[in-house]
This record gives sequence, structure tokens and C-alpha cells, in this order.
Amino acid sequence: MDVKSNENMNRILITFFLSFLCVAAWAQSESDTIKERKVISGNLIDAKTSEPLTYATILIVGSTNGVVSNEKGYFEIDITGFPETDTIRFQYIGYKPQQICISDYVNSDVELSEEIYNLSETVVYGTPPKAKDIVKKIIENKERNYPVREYANQVFVRERYNSDLNKVDLNCKKSSIEGLDENFIGIIQKSVPKESVSYTDFLGWVYSNGEEGDSAKIKIDPIRMISLKEKDIAELERIEEVFEKVIKETKDDEYWKVKTGILSQKIDMDEGDTTNVKKKDSVPENTRLSKYYSGSLYYRMKYANLDNKDQWEFLHKTGKYKYTIAGGTSVNGEEVYIIDFEPSGSGMFTGKMFVSRNTYALIRADYQYAAGKNGRDFHMFGIGYTESQFAGSIYFEKVDSVYALKYFTTKSASEVSFDRSVSLLKKRKRWLFDKKVNEIKIGIDMYVSSEMSYEYLVTNKRDFEPNEFDDFEQKERMKVIYVDQFDDNLWAGYPVIAPTKKMKEYKKHGEF
Repeated sequence: MDVKSNENMNRILITFFLSFLCVAAWAQSESDTIKERKVISGNLIDAKTSEPLTYATILIVGSTNGVVSNEKGYFEIDITGFPETDTIRFQYIGYKPQQICISDYVNSDVELSEEIYNLSETVVYGTPPKAKDIVKKIIENKERNYPVREYANQVFVRERYNSDLNKVDLNCKKSSIEGLDENFIGIIQKSVPKESVSYTDFLGWVYSNGEEGDSAKIKIDPIRMISLKEKDIAELERIEEVFEKVIKETKDDEYWKVKTGILSQKIDMDEGDTTNVKKKDSVPENTRLSKYYSGSLYYRMKYANLDNKDQWEFLHKTGKYKYTIAGGTSVNGEEVYIIDFEPSGSGMFTGKMFVSRNTYALIRADYQYAAGKNGRDFHMFGIGYTESQFAGSIYFEKVDSVYALKYFTTKSASEVSFDRSVSLLKKRKRWLFDKKVNEIKIGIDMYVSSEMSYEYLVTNKRDFEPNEFDDFEQKERMKVIYVDQFDDNLWAGYPVIAPTKKMKEYKKHGEF
């Protein structure tokens, strides 16, 4: 078994075990004073097929006020303070833009027609371009088209997560830890929610120092963060207290480790780990550590680098795909190729790309797993993991002579199974061999299916002053507004992606 496989299994083991051991419950709703505002909304659709046009741009001409349609093509744009003589512009790559006066707009569907032309009718080639050769040039010209540089972007981020615990069976095989016995494990099994739902929205400024690789840094200056998470049932508070008591009794020369078979992983006790116990009154309520969110944000943003050869296989491994030039169109005055692609043999994805005819920059891509394809898939030693779905969409805007990220979205689904014994051990450091102090061993048989989506939208940007990154001090904690249900007024006046109907209708379950 290679090192990567070991790391994957260790990560899954820790996630599984700590999901039972580390639980917390909180809920907070905040009422804001909302000024009277005027909003127009509707659905952007294809005029021919009536299919939704996702992540299209809707803006008020002559202003910086603009939004992006959501995954269903739905949009909401705030027109408070704008005269009715102003014009709204609807635009989507590969379609003819449409402009409607505010006074003439009726909340309804807005239809856009495709604007695709036959390249052979507009351009004379000595040799017709080959689609595969065009795609290869995307990576060849990547560093020139997407240079790494400092930036200050205002971004909106939406994370949605849903997990279904389809099966869970816990069996306490042995325990020498006071309070953690067979009865207690039974309480955990009954208390673990069978469904976990989470929606989190973030709006704020993101600063980057322009460094490459893992040494790169970003800092965040939050404007607002809203989160909806299921309430844990009352019994979980008791579970949390028991584990807090156990962990508090850890001495300076002791540590905790999760182990299954020959695999083991020491638990990091640094601040921010859910096993690190602090007095509840020492941490401000309804806050989150900024450094952990900025770290997560930085990791997610790597998707836009086009470097991941699994997620961007159709750019890096062109021999696995069949490419077809579907025609040409214009994007912000730039002529582009429209290229469809599908697997040829072992390729994973099917989709569409828009590539600049002059610079060979990838301007937009929309793709997903092809029918019958799965991502990572392994089953060994009682552990199973299958990535059953993945879809991605990305859009870059030309700024001067280079390209900058405007938005991206990823959606994924996975199934995880686990059927083996796991031990939580307390060990004492010694010179040769560390001594086992306490241990609880639990047989775990469970199956979890989950879905996750991530949306990242650059809503504004400004010039980055010299030394601004070094001079800016990121706050240690940021405020989080916890709500029971999403409401239209939560983001009133802010440039965000409209929530889906499902998000609006979802409400936390009450305690039971």
C-alpha cells in the first residue's frame, strides 16, 4: 500500500472517529434592521430549449451593481435608488446579450438566444485548426495568461453540505476510560443525527501576496458570514461534556491517538481542533477562527489554478478525449472557440469550453463526469470510498492583457463505508516506547452518502497598494450569524448569488 493510500485512510479514520467523539451544538438568529428596498427577480433561460442559464451576469448598465444567476438560472438584483430609466443587461457566454429598461421589466423569465457562428464562414485558414491542438495550448500558455500576482478581491462564497447516515452500528469491545462504556456508546449511536445539513455564506475581502505554491498566503477581512446548521439534540450536549472531561485530564506528557489495525494517527491538540478543550466562556460566542476559514478558502481556490490533473484531466491528458469545434462566438469583444469534449476511452468528463482564439486562454468551462464514470474508488480493509459525482464550472475575465478569475463552482457526491474496529488511546511519552495509559475500542459499521457544492464569486476588486498585505492584520476571530432558515432580507443590499428555492424552504428541525 502506498503512502497516499495510507494518508487517505488515516484521514477517513480520523474523520469518522471524531465525528462521533466531537460534537457541539449552537444556534443563533439575528434580526437586522432592513431598509425598504426594491428588487427585481426572474429566471434566465435558453430561448430555444428553456434550459436555465446558470451563473449568467445581470447588471445595471453604467454601474458596478451586478449579480450572477444561481445554479437554477434564478437571479435577484437590488435596484434600490436607481431610476426607472436605467437599463438592466443580461449576458451569458455564447448568447446574444439583452437589455431591458427597469420600467419595462416584469418579474418573469428572460430568454436569451444563442450566438454561435460557423468559423469556416468568417475566417480563412491555411490549415483548419484541430480542436485537440487548441486545447493543448491552454496549458502551454497558462503562466502567461494567468500570472500569479497580488490582489485584493471582494468575494462571495457559498458552501452547501448534506450528509445522510444510512447505516450506523457501534459496538464497544473494551474500555478502560471512566465514563466511556457500552451504555455510553449506545447513547452515541442513538444520538448521532441521521441527516446533517449545512449552508454557509461568506462575503468579505480576500488579500493575496502573490506567492506560489504552499508558501502562498491569503488574508481575509470579513463583511458578513451567515450559517444554517442543524441543531444537535439535547443528548449530544451530555456526550460533549463527557469527552471534555476525559480530554481535560490529559497531562503535559500525554497525548491521544486514533488507531485501526496497523494504522494510527496522533490527534493534533492545537487550538481549533475539536478535541482541544477550552473554557466555554473564554471563546466569544458565535465566532469562528479566521485562520482556519482563510486556510480552507486558500485550499479551495487552488481549483482555479488548473493544475489538478484529476479535476482538469481534459486539459492535461488530451489523449483520453475527443474534441469538436462547435463554432465560434464573442466574449467581451474577444473572439473565442467553442469546443465540446467527451471521453475517448478512459477519459472521465464531458462538457464544453470557450477558448480565446488569440491567446488560447480558457475563458469558461462547464463539465461533469460522463455517464457511467466515477472518480476515486477504493475498497480495502473494510473501508470504501467512491466519488460518484463531480461537476465544475469556471469563468475568467480579461483584465488588460491577462485573465482573472470571476467565479467558479464545484459540486460533488460521495459514498463512504466503514466496517472495522477503531481505538482511541491515551499514551504517555517515555524515552524508548510510549506507555498506553487508557484505551477504548469500538467496532464501527457505517455507511454515509454526502453531497457538497461550493460557489466562489468575485464581486469587486481594487488596486493593491505596496506592502498592504504585510501591513494588514487579520482578526483572530470573525462573527458568524447563525439562523434557523434563510430569508430574503439576510443579504439585502449585498452582491451575492441568489439562494435556491430549496435553500429558502429548508428549515432546521426542532430538538427532539
